[in-house]
Amino acid sequence: MKLKHLAAALVLTAGTVFAQETASVRADVKQMHVYMPQSWAVRQGAMISNKLNAYEVILAMTKTNGKKPAETGIRIWAGDYGFCPLTQSFQLEVNGIPLKKLNVKASDVQPWKEGKNTGLKIALNFDGCKMNVIFYMRPDSPVLWGMVKPAADTLEEPKKVTLTFTCIPSTLARKNKVPVWGGPEYAREVVATTKTYPAHAKIYPLNKADTEYIFRDAKFDGSAQDKSKGQGPVWLQIDQTNVLKGQLRSTNEWTNWLRVELNPKMKDFKFGMWQQKAVISNADFDKKLKAEKAAFTR
Repeated sequence: MKLKHLAAALVLTAGTVFAQETASVRADVKQMHVYMPQSWAVRQGAMISNKLNAYEVILAMTKTNGKKPAETGIRIWAGDYGFCPLTQSFQLEVNGIPLKKLNVKASDVQPWKEGKNTGLKIALNFDGCKMNVIFYMRPDSPVLWGMVKPAADTLEEPKKVTLTFTCIPSTLARKNKVPVWGGPEYAREVVATTKTYPAHAKIYPLNKADTEYIFRDAKFDGSAQDKSKGQGPVWLQIDQTNVLKGQLRSTNEWTNWLRVELNPKMKDFKFGMWQQKAVISNADFDKKLKAEKAAFTR
């Protein structure tokens, strides 16, 4: 090979490697497809993905029909169950105003990047109190990481900030093809950092020592590839630094949740969410969490 051809080949190879390294997380902000798109005034978001996992995050607002007001939500879609559009996986309320009542537009969603971390930023205005919600992925982690922080140009200071994460652990039971919303068909539980919270009628107070939560079902334990035993668990991690208090719901019903009230003077609140589309058993996820500890650590 002639010297100039060799040099060109090296440049091309180097360029290819550089592109692979810098493009290891992808997030193209655009109008997203949702069920019955004609019913939505806003559906802006991105598929945030790397070689390990992928999540759809969408800021969506319905159209008003004159009878029912428009409703806004942040839709997270990483599987049929878990954190999915069947339930409001991410609910934010600021100064008594819930996210669902906000009037939003597509331009409120913008690309976000910090080093190799790539995702999107959602700008929300709670009657003058402006908050930014950021979702992103790292090249080395299958987790959807996130932050909630007051915007630098906020007109009103946050006085009370409440955030709720809701999921459907593993699957929905069915009788004669009809979903079962609660009962003995389930064996829900939440495995936290310090202890396991079995299904119980009462709401558990949040333990400040718990920073990781695995929402799962002991019956629908994800142990069958045909999904007859469910999809498997989902994982949530929260930074308790700015958590004033919280609650954990672990019941034998179709959804379970974790709710936190945040310090309104916070710089930010950080969290991480994980699930995957491929079926995974409770036991195999426990092994994965131990084997890939760095990937599940902020």
